[in-house]
Amino acid sequence: MPNTSETIGRAWRGLRHALRRWRRTLKAHLPYVRRREYAKLARKYGALADAVGMGSRRAVDARIVIRKPVTGPLRAEVCLFVSHHCGPALKPHVQRHIEHLLSHGIDVVLVLNADDPQAPLALDDALAARLRGVFVRENIGYDFAGWAHAYALVEPWLDVSRLYLVNDSVIGPLDAPCFSALISRVRASPADMLGLTEALQPQPHLQSFFLVFHGPALDELARFFDGVLCFADKATVIDVYEMRLTQRMRAAGYRCEALFPALSQDPYSANDTWFRWAELLDRGFPYVKASVLREFGAHPRLRGFRPLS
Repeated sequence: MPNTSETIGRAWRGLRHALRRWRRTLKAHLPYVRRREYAKLARKYGALADAVGMGSRRAVDARIVIRKPVTGPLRAEVCLFVSHHCGPALKPHVQRHIEHLLSHGIDVVLVLNADDPQAPLALDDALAARLRGVFVRENIGYDFAGWAHAYALVEPWLDVSRLYLVNDSVIGPLDAPCFSALISRVRASPADMLGLTEALQPQPHLQSFFLVFHGPALDELARFFDGVLCFADKATVIDVYEMRLTQRMRAAGYRCEALFPALSQDPYSANDTWFRWAELLDRGFPYVKASVLREFGAHPRLRGFRPLS
């Protein structure tokens, strides 16, 4: 049984979480722009202007080392899995996630964004044999640049029905049956672009930690990837790529769907993967965000998953 200090600690974390939700909900209804939000916007759009004015490098211009080349057609379902790599071994949750994807018949091309692409890489031999490709690239541009760069390299081999874009910001699957059910829902959906969850701010968009593209939407995705630049600011990447990708797909007439629709319509507390992670688990969501595990790793629902450093 948990001791008194653990019980108090868990109660305090839960109280802080509830207060944070209440405060954001209150502020969302106040009739003025918050100073913090104004400063955040000023920084983001200043960084965007600087990036465009200074001519940010294209995603495909980053240094890259091909550790395992793609040597044959990529058919059916393929995942481009991007992870920030501190090396030499993969993050344990990345290997676990890839193994689950492979077990469901999804081919995986691993893309590692690393400070030194030439640094040693320790891959489990059995896992490496099952991967269709392994690329280690210069750590610039975040996930979208990694996906775009890998896409450019594998495009000549692509003949897929579905393309998955996945990153390492989610931990899991926490439950194998829930993951199997998730993949079944992906395969049964008629949507052209699928995400797991939807954010409402600053405009509604599918969150990019797990995206799936199907059919004709793949052509639009290829055009999108062709223009991806290596922005240095993560907030700019979210605004220019994560948010606008959904808007672009919808404007082109493609159907976009979140498998786990927003549980709140309040844009300031509608990030369900943070504010309602336990409710998502109750609904069959098989992941938690890495940031949630850091904050709530001692929660009984997350027992057995070591908080990340």
